[in-house]
Amino acid sequence: MQDTEYTNEWVNWIEEAVNKEYFKFYEYQQFDNIQHIGTGGFGKVYRAKNSEKQFALKSFFNLDNITVKEIVRELKIQREIDFHDNIIRCYGITKLESDNHNDYWLVMEYADGGSLRSYLKKNFNKLTWDDKYNMAYQLSCAISCLHNEGIVHRDLHSPLDISQGHRETVVPDTPDEYAKIYTKCWDGESDNRPTIYQI
Repeated sequence: MQDTEYTNEWVNWIEEAVNKEYFKFYEYQQFDNIQHIGTGGFGKVYRAKNSEKQFALKSFFNLDNITVKEIVRELKIQREIDFHDNIIRCYGITKLESDNHNDYWLVMEYADGGSLRSYLKKNFNKLTWDDKYNMAYQLSCAISCLHNEGIVHRDLHSPLDISQGHRETVVPDTPDEYAKIYTKCWDGESDNRPTIYQI
């Protein structure tokens, strides 16, 4: 990270949170076998090993004021929802230091199945309807937890496609009760959609 004045406030917040033990600090050198596993909107994700345990390390493309705020936001959110079984845990942070910059990375729980999108793409036809229902239920419980804490998740759908009215077709052989409820969720008028508890 470039040590500029505009990021100092947020960097100080991160360092103070570590000093007060709100979050654990991991020495970057404690991780080995670091392998790139994905790329998202803010940065890259790596799988790494630390004391025989796998972790996900989330790096950031540009550690400017906006990105450091995003790190702080994620750390604060994780403190609020750390109790929920269906939400990936954030264990703390690490810092990759070099001659001209210092990069903070999040140290997170490693989900060995990959992203939900890639898992479903690979396994959708192998899953029973009960499996699909259970996954949808777990996801809805996690989303409900986020909403109850006043947190809005930004990465659950393709907003542009959905806002333009594009929807997938009902999967052939979907039981009628499932098709009916998930097509009700597509209603453009939010008051007409079922609540998370009805789902």
